[in-house]
Amino acid sequence: MSILACPRCMSGADNNIAIAANSAIAVLFLILMAVLACFLTFIGYLAKRSKMAEEMVPVPVPVSEDQN
Repeated sequence: MSILACPRCMSGADNNIAIAANSAIAVLFLILMAVLACFLTFIGYLAKRSKMAEEMVPVPVPVSEDQN
């Protein structure tokens, strides 16, 4: 049954497999950080646009009755 398990799981990994696995983990971590940074940037953009839109809403001017 040991032929079904990978060498990394069986702790018999040689140096090349360990380097490749660590490199893959580092690349995936960098991709994850880039995606999260983009997501947070987008949330910041939406918050900024919401604040700008709130400032652009016109204030209602009360109409006096003598102008009717």
